[in-house]
Amino acid sequence: MERLGPDSILSFLLAFHFVRNVLNQLSRGIRKTKMKRKTHFIFLIFFLSLLSILTECRLLRNLRTETKDGSQLEKITVDGIERTYWIHLPKKKYSGTEKLPLVLGLHGRLGSGRNIMEDSKLNRISDREGFIVVYPDGIDRSWADGRGATPADKQKVDDVHFLEKLIDHISESYPVDKDKIFIFGHSNGGFMTQRMLIEKTKRFRAGVSVSSQISEFILRNFEPSGNVSVAFINGTKDSTVPYYGGYVRDGGEILSVEDSVDRWLQWNSCLKQPEIKKKDEKEDGTSVEIYSYNQCKGKTSVLHYKIVDGGHNWPGVNRNVPFIKMGTPTYELDPGEEIWTFFKSKSESASGN
Repeated sequence: MERLGPDSILSFLLAFHFVRNVLNQLSRGIRKTKMKRKTHFIFLIFFLSLLSILTECRLLRNLRTETKDGSQLEKITVDGIERTYWIHLPKKKYSGTEKLPLVLGLHGRLGSGRNIMEDSKLNRISDREGFIVVYPDGIDRSWADGRGATPADKQKVDDVHFLEKLIDHISESYPVDKDKIFIFGHSNGGFMTQRMLIEKTKRFRAGVSVSSQISEFILRNFEPSGNVSVAFINGTKDSTVPYYGGYVRDGGEILSVEDSVDRWLQWNSCLKQPEIKKKDEKEDGTSVEIYSYNQCKGKTSVLHYKIVDGGHNWPGVNRNVPFIKMGTPTYELDPGEEIWTFFKSKSESASGN
């Protein structure tokens, strides 16, 4: 369940401090002390009332365990820790014996399952196409992706085990096709996606990492046990997770996007002869180059969406985060549609095996 995090409280306090300073400047011209005090008192009452309303609205929203589209907030206890996740079942009619694909969506640092559910817009695609989507919540809004920097990593949370147990739980509770399990994630969630694909390769048919790549820790300690389809969606001007690799602020050392792609090309024994497409239809300051490597072992593929001049935001979402430069979002892509199209193509190849 989402909480009013320290980032939100800090934003309110910064706003309070800023507006109060503005009023101080204005009140310097007011000679009467009583009027100055009255002005400050009125402002303080107004601000505290506004803060109370905003807090209450958010808390009430977060107490809801069901959304308008029917998604449910559920709980599961793994390793003695109660965890939460959002689950969306497709509205498309299906028989009780029909097995459905399962998609896991992992939020970024400071995010939540509900955030990635709303940003990805996969629920509407789920209703149309007929697959189950699950959006788990990380511990303290983070995932233990192995880089050692997140709250979950520092608390030594075993998120690999958690996600495996969650998949097992969903598969036991609903008609899941275990040959069609997929995973995607943004930022910290994208690094966790890479960890799952590399450590637990045989669990997944395909995965997508957005604004993230392979970390040096994972590369040094693990290697895939088979072939799996992978896609990367990254902005070249992402200052939070550098496109060209190196050190992430408080996040360890990572490979560049190209090196991450090359590593998967090697693991999947792909021919390095990509099909290349370009998109530059929106006047948003970005363009997209799509590199598709489809001649790989085991009918796998490796895709690379290079968002030229794009930032760290989820494509199509312009969200500001305190003290973090998010950069320019691209509107050239509908990432939810791109992700499902990729997964669906792998579902069909699985059916053909």
